[in-house]
Amino acid sequence: MQRTKNLENPENLIVSIQVSLDGFSFYIKNQEHQCVEAKSIAFARSLSPEKALIEIKKIIEATPNLQQNFEEVVVVYVNELFTVVPQALFDEKHLTDYLKFNTKILKTDFIVYDELEALELVNIYVPYANINNFFFDHFGTFTYFHSQSILLNNTLAVASTQTAEVFVHVRPHTLSVIAYQEKKLLLSNQFNFDTPQDFVYYILFCYEQLQLNPEIHPLVLSGAITKEDANYEYIYQYVREVRLVAPETTTPEELKNTILNYPLSL
Repeated sequence: MQRTKNLENPENLIVSIQVSLDGFSFYIKNQEHQCVEAKSIAFARSLSPEKALIEIKKIIEATPNLQQNFEEVVVVYVNELFTVVPQALFDEKHLTDYLKFNTKILKTDFIVYDELEALELVNIYVPYANINNFFFDHFGTFTYFHSQSILLNNTLAVASTQTAEVFVHVRPHTLSVIAYQEKKLLLSNQFNFDTPQDFVYYILFCYEQLQLNPEIHPLVLSGAITKEDANYEYIYQYVREVRLVAPETTTPEELKNTILNYPLSL
């Protein structure tokens, strides 16, 4: 694959990439935060990491703007292979022990963590090592995070209410749930869903497990959801106060509600 190299006059472009097993998104911007190119590609179904990499390579080969030098490359992995622990209880020697109680992991899995220092939390997770290796070969040095780390950082950083709230970020078949009271984390999890009934079940299940009352404790929704969606219409029947937040953005329509719109730093 031939890449554009201009070391004397670098493009000074920044690319943010979102990787999951059911899709790939990217957002390229310049130093003035103007969008150069952005696109979101959904795979026909959820793939294995090996097959997902094949699709990612095809996308990059077909996208000239992804075949050049970047000043900064940020990759965000979206999967359910994570767990959050308090910083005071974290020990880097026991990464596998933290994860094995929450998710099925393999001996060969590459386990890393994001430190959310301001929140005194650590998110331990499994990125896709084969995809990571490809990005390193293609882009060189890059920074990567887990999507839940970005959500936690940006959600809890502005949490000020004394009443417990449930925050849900929606993707086409995934919902990430964060429950908090003031800046205290009560729950952090991710669920896969196919129907509005599934969507409502998982949210109400979280309310029940935390002994929260849908009549009292608000629900905040963001991401790939609008008031016209069946998911919104169903959950609105069960939770008294539902707020829909959509960050202001000038990115293309298909990326308006993705994780790429959040500040990608910890």
